[in-house]
Amino acid sequence: MPDRHRFFQGIAILVAGLVLAGCAGPRVQPLMPTPVLFSELEVGPLDHVPADQRWKPRRVYYATTREREPDLQRIDYNNNESDRVSVGMSLIGFGGPDISWSELNEFSRSAERERNVDLSIAGLVEAGHFTLDEHGRAVDPSGSASWLMADLNASIEAARDRDLLIYVHGAKVNFYNANAFAAQLDHFMGRDMTSMAFSWPTRQNIIAYGTGGDVRRAYRSSSALLALLEQLAQDSIARRIHIVTWSAGGRLVTRALSDLYARHAADGVDLRERFRLGTIYFAAADVPGNEFIDALPKIDRLARRIVVTSSSNDGALRMARRFMGGDDRIGQLRQRPLNDEQLDTVRGAERLEVIDMSYGADQRGFDITGHRYWFDHPWASSDLVLAIRSDLDADERALQRQATSILWAVPPDYPDRLAERMSRPDLRIRRPD
Repeated sequence: MPDRHRFFQGIAILVAGLVLAGCAGPRVQPLMPTPVLFSELEVGPLDHVPADQRWKPRRVYYATTREREPDLQRIDYNNNESDRVSVGMSLIGFGGPDISWSELNEFSRSAERERNVDLSIAGLVEAGHFTLDEHGRAVDPSGSASWLMADLNASIEAARDRDLLIYVHGAKVNFYNANAFAAQLDHFMGRDMTSMAFSWPTRQNIIAYGTGGDVRRAYRSSSALLALLEQLAQDSIARRIHIVTWSAGGRLVTRALSDLYARHAADGVDLRERFRLGTIYFAAADVPGNEFIDALPKIDRLARRIVVTSSSNDGALRMARRFMGGDDRIGQLRQRPLNDEQLDTVRGAERLEVIDMSYGADQRGFDITGHRYWFDHPWASSDLVLAIRSDLDADERALQRQATSILWAVPPDYPDRLAERMSRPDLRIRRPD
């Protein structure tokens, strides 16, 4: 089978590319805390992985609007904006040679770990690039980016779940960070699907973002994400395409999806079926509320589910609102009420779920706060895993309905409710047919 041959050929090239992976350098970060889904339910995310697939590193596909470093001896991407979209594969290592597969699985199911499991880039291969024409559509005259699509399809075909996960990062991070986060989200989803990192050229300082420079970069990169989604819809075999976006990445995703709808609204087809977008998960998103609400009807016609998480105590979003202006961010609990037109728009969104992470803090004895709670807090990360990895609705994911049909909260007895839901055979996590 040609696609399967390309898949294994891609792995061989990636392993050979280890020599070129000097870009990884000392850049490492620890594996995110274990979601309560695993630590409380006494199941490991890797328990079901067949013995012949228990390979600790994890491949991540990538697309980036960062400029490639001119050094031909190694592959790396800097903070400059590029006039092309580079695509390729990274190999993310989990824990180094002194951690076995069984230890990795045990660390991935435990609330407390004996040591950090550091993630690092172990290999990196650029497959090619595409550019955008005057209409914002992808152009790949050499066919090099098309080679990656064939390898991507072989990966999807070989996976236990034929869905694709795209991670779009926030501000102040580098190319490595985007790939490492895509890998660990994929890891806690059981390594059952294929993952991709979309890396845009934010710089690693708050001044670049706070003064608006990196905000403009995020919006300019939205056309590349739009073109990528069009190519994936046309050429990939993914059953569904999910997007997880954090902080400033939410602006990029909001703009890309809004423009995607505008470009194809008159095509006379079901856009959910054409683009196969599954769950769009806005985690602690730095998107002004009025901007998101304007785009919401368009996104609602594209995606099968839209999840927005909010917290009453997200210091980064509070500072962004204070110093950068604009409306309350969707990752914050609103201080100002919506007007009637905005309320009608929100209520009319059939696919929207808003999760108030702070509700019930008094009963729980703790709040779910900060800007990184969506992966730092085991309760919050559990819902993200379930929202992407399953077709379960908010109630089936053990959330608690609030005043309106779209507003949900994490209840005080969340671990117990989650255990009860997951024990029911009709609410099992989705597996391939």
